[in-house]
Amino acid sequence: MKLSKKAAAALVGVLAVSALPVQAATIYRQQISGVQFGSFAPPAATAGASFGSPLAFGADWGKAGAGVFVQSLDGSSSDYDGAVALLFGLGNATKAVGLETSLALSSLIDNTGGNGGFGDNGSLSFKLHTALPGGAAFAVGVNDVGRFGDANDAQKSSLYAVGTKVFQLPIAGSTKNLILNLGVGDQGYAEPGEDGANVFGSAAFYFNPQVSVIADYTGRFTNLGVSVAPFKKYPFAITAGALNVGDRYNAGTEYAVSAGYGFKF
Repeated sequence: MKLSKKAAAALVGVLAVSALPVQAATIYRQQISGVQFGSFAPPAATAGASFGSPLAFGADWGKAGAGVFVQSLDGSSSDYDGAVALLFGLGNATKAVGLETSLALSSLIDNTGGNGGFGDNGSLSFKLHTALPGGAAFAVGVNDVGRFGDANDAQKSSLYAVGTKVFQLPIAGSTKNLILNLGVGDQGYAEPGEDGANVFGSAAFYFNPQVSVIADYTGRFTNLGVSVAPFKKYPFAITAGALNVGDRYNAGTEYAVSAGYGFKF
């Protein structure tokens, strides 16, 4: 099935924004039981672990975050659009279950001939997540509920379940972290126009807590990125890379950058 370039770009953007809360809130050390990211105390500077797919780690009570995502459209550096995501957490993922609630506002830049301006389009997403022993987590969630504006017609709500685990690898006399992520979801994670579910997943290798390389398959697209947390004391991360590597649906490869900041309250 051929997917228009702008439709494909919008779908990639929606999924990337759904991953922003994880990157914005970062991966807090107390949520990764038994796994230490160096000597950083939470909230610590940690690079991102996905570039489109949701992770099982998330925000619970006392944690919040914000992120922004911008991507090219139709392979043009002058044709682009973006989205922002805001989130906060409830519950306790370590003792029981946490609930991450996020709001994504899309179509921030009306230079593509679309309708609406800043804040006119968007949706809500919810994720129930729990921390597991050994640096693992499990979550179930729904993206794009309560849609408004153009988002009400652009996509349907997507259900997913996902597991994430942190592995410690002894390499050249030091320990490196590898975060593997695997899940299943419908709608935005499935083939366009088809019912049922599809598998998604990601892998992030950490050279150190502040630098990671990411390979991400969203169920539709393969994305490759590099994430950097430039300030050791502040939970701020920037992830940049290519979307739809392999040009699925003849939609072209686009380029994107996301930035997120997490904080405690």
